[in-house]
Amino acid sequence: MRLRIGDRSKIGPVLVAGLRSLHLKLRGCGFHPFRPALSSRPLPWVLFFVLALAFLPDVRASSDSSAKTSPASAWSMAQSDPHALVRAAIENEINNSYGRRPPIRYLFRKRTRNLDTTKEIVETSDGGVARMVAIRNQPLTPAQTQAEIKRLRELASDPAAQRHRSRSEQKDAARVAGIMHVLPEAFLNRFAGSVETPNGPAIRLTFTPNPNFSPPTLESRILTGIRGEIWIDPTDLRVVRIEGHLFRTVDYGWGILGTLHPGGTISIEQARTPERGWQLAHLSLHLTGKALMFKPLNIVVDETATDYYSAPKNWKFTNAIDWLIQMPMTPPAQVELPQP
Repeated sequence: MRLRIGDRSKIGPVLVAGLRSLHLKLRGCGFHPFRPALSSRPLPWVLFFVLALAFLPDVRASSDSSAKTSPASAWSMAQSDPHALVRAAIENEINNSYGRRPPIRYLFRKRTRNLDTTKEIVETSDGGVARMVAIRNQPLTPAQTQAEIKRLRELASDPAAQRHRSRSEQKDAARVAGIMHVLPEAFLNRFAGSVETPNGPAIRLTFTPNPNFSPPTLESRILTGIRGEIWIDPTDLRVVRIEGHLFRTVDYGWGILGTLHPGGTISIEQARTPERGWQLAHLSLHLTGKALMFKPLNIVVDETATDYYSAPKNWKFTNAIDWLIQMPMTPPAQVELPQP
């Protein structure tokens, strides 16, 4: 059961169901940030801000629908109206997010305290599908490979499971889009000069919580406790990097649902890829706190995505599964990540 809370007046009717749902997901502190191609499960409330940021990399390449401007205009806007610049950049990301852009495939490595997996991801109009290709950066054994192929074949023969995954992805994408839409209003932005990147100088802005922002949902409350900086490419108006730091305690449901402690960090990096334009390069998440009043939280997640390519636009879910089953098993790229 999903926990959906539009305002505090609705906490009572959903509290029991919400606590049960959160307990199942927070059990063992095994947090798994949402990626449309990887998971269709409901999401822990504590990660909704990260979800919003994680969708920033899902953009188009040659068919990019982003509004562009001249670098000079972008620099001028950054100094005269940084809020407008951020709003334009976020709108670009929304317009080119999952479900609004041509499908892609990519290699995705995710590491937490409890797992280290690499998966080949393929997106389709029916939803995303993944095949695990490595554990702890080592190729699967023959037995593990056969188990993964068996799982994919079972999924291909289960239309109900496919429909369930697709509906879940669409609902979660809509919830993330809702968070994305409030991001420009949640922060006050200030021009902080330029910063060098592999693609040239980027506009550097700092952000702090807007004291006049009233979080519309419990999920968006985390925005009231984060400050940091955002880098924007002045030509493409793409978000290059976001660094966020939790500088004060954030409570959910008056601390009943959970609490995030100061000191947590969120980092998102994008890179311009040869074939697919701006895409996720690295996501890092470190948060501590409490869940359900007493359960300690210690969330450590590092994600790296590489090898972006276009996927056929006419592929359905089963086409992607067939391709993944027949995919040649060459050793995945050795993606090095910092130690948690």
